[in-house]
Amino acid sequence: MKQSLIVIYGSLAILIIIVYFVGGSAIILEGLNISIVTMYKSFLMLVASFIIIGQLNVLLSKDAIEKWLQKFSGIKAIIVSAIAGGLFPGGPYIYYPFVLSFREKKLPFYILITFIFGKQVYDLSRLPMEASLVSPEIALIRHLITFPIPIIVGLLALRLYGSTVSINPTLKAGENDDSDNYNS
Repeated sequence: MKQSLIVIYGSLAILIIIVYFVGGSAIILEGLNISIVTMYKSFLMLVASFIIIGQLNVLLSKDAIEKWLQKFSGIKAIIVSAIAGGLFPGGPYIYYPFVLSFREKKLPFYILITFIFGKQVYDLSRLPMEASLVSPEIALIRHLITFPIPIIVGLLALRLYGSTVSINPTLKAGENDDSDNYNS
């Protein structure tokens, strides 16, 4: 968070300097007025968005999502995994350790891949923010257009890898699994 704030405020400072040289302090004040009007219009929607995100974080625990993922297989598992990925709260520092636990639970590779794509594409906790900052129509269109992507990827992974657990728990990053070597 601290690093991203530094980048944002650094960009802000550079932009204000550029605007000052292009049009002076009058244009800077005009830009600030536009920002305040935009902030005022979005404020109530943003507050509601943060409350919705907080409630999703409370309702959707790791345990509930784990139960969903272990209960289904095949196409049902793909759909549930994509939706569970989209509903899973938090950023990568929260869900990647959760995905790592798929290895211990011996969940198939296609469930892992579908979950990750569901989290990246759906991320329903982002929907209220998108609706409040961009527009509800554009947010809905984006979700409708991208809806089939995690499911298609899950079906491809199921087709290519089957129901096998393709994650070898003994391998470290960058190592190869010689037990299934097609090149020999």
